[in-house]
Amino acid sequence: MTPDLHRFADIHTHGRTGPSMVCSIEPDEPLAGDYGSAWYSVGIHPWNTAGDVPDELFDRLEAMVADARVVAVGEAGLDALRGGPAEHQEAIFMRQAAIAEKVGKPLVVHCVRRYGRLMELHRAFGPRQLWIVHGFRGKPELARQLAAAGMGISLGEARPDIEAVVPPGLIFRETDEWKDKGSER
Repeated sequence: MTPDLHRFADIHTHGRTGPSMVCSIEPDEPLAGDYGSAWYSVGIHPWNTAGDVPDELFDRLEAMVADARVVAVGEAGLDALRGGPAEHQEAIFMRQAAIAEKVGKPLVVHCVRRYGRLMELHRAFGPRQLWIVHGFRGKPELARQLAAAGMGISLGEARPDIEAVVPPGLIFRETDEWKDKGSER
């Protein structure tokens, strides 16, 4: 059974593993550590959508997310500033959303300047699994709209203004920290 993401102090980090954090990796990176000592989310980041994404990568993604150490699909998403064309990003994102549904795990979402489209896709897809917008830095009204649509919000720092408008069950914590602090996504 997949652990509840609320049990983790950090649901989104990079290159760091441990029993209280979820490390975000891509399907071409290995899973390491034993169940309970290392947890992962695996996905194709929108920044890596500029070129063709082969079916084999989706096959590898689906095999990896079936592993008990993987607690979420993603970081998947939509980014208006980087990555492939919007339609290409959406196709890759929705394919990952379908995988999240198939394996019964939440979807960790990277979203930059595409929140309206994200809400449209969420409404049209009608997922049973929670979509969690990671690294949220937006305004309270946007957070309220996302929560009203049934999406979670992951915060890297305390945001009383967001926590006032989002139900506690939809709030998560993260660092988005890299093992090598010189790297940043």
